[in-house]
Formats: sequence, structure tokens, C-alpha cells
Amino acid sequence: METRIGKAILQLAGPRVGNELRKLVSELARVAGVRRIATITKMPRLLSINYDPRVIQAETLVHHVRRGWAGARLV
Repeated sequence: METRIGKAILQLAGPRVGNELRKLVSELARVAGVRRIATITKMPRLLSINYDPRVIQAETLVHHVRRGWAGARLV
């Protein structure tokens, strides 16, 4: 059986980085369907997220992020 993996890039707005970003990544990692999260080192305000599209949609990921980080959008 083939497992499909969706990929999303989220852009985060605002000056928040460091501990707040680590907290956000940790919270997203606990969301059902999220498989992998990575920050893009050359662009720290971008998150690369691999997810199972049968469990969660990219728009839902954005809604999760916007709960604590108002300025987030899909790229």
C-alpha cells in the first residue's frame, strides 16, 4: 500500500523566533497526520511540513499555527 505524503511550506510573519519557534514546531509535531517539520535554515521564517493528506489538510495546518502565531500563510 502506497503512503501519500503532502508537503506544505508555511511562512511565518513577525519578529518571533528562537524559543517561540521551537514551541510552535513542538506543538505542530503533536497534531495528528503531521509526519515531519523542518525549519529552512537560510530562511528561518519558513517551515517545511510533511503530512498525511488523508488525516489533515494544509489549510488545517495553517489554522493550527494561527492559534498562537497570527501571521502565517501557505507559500
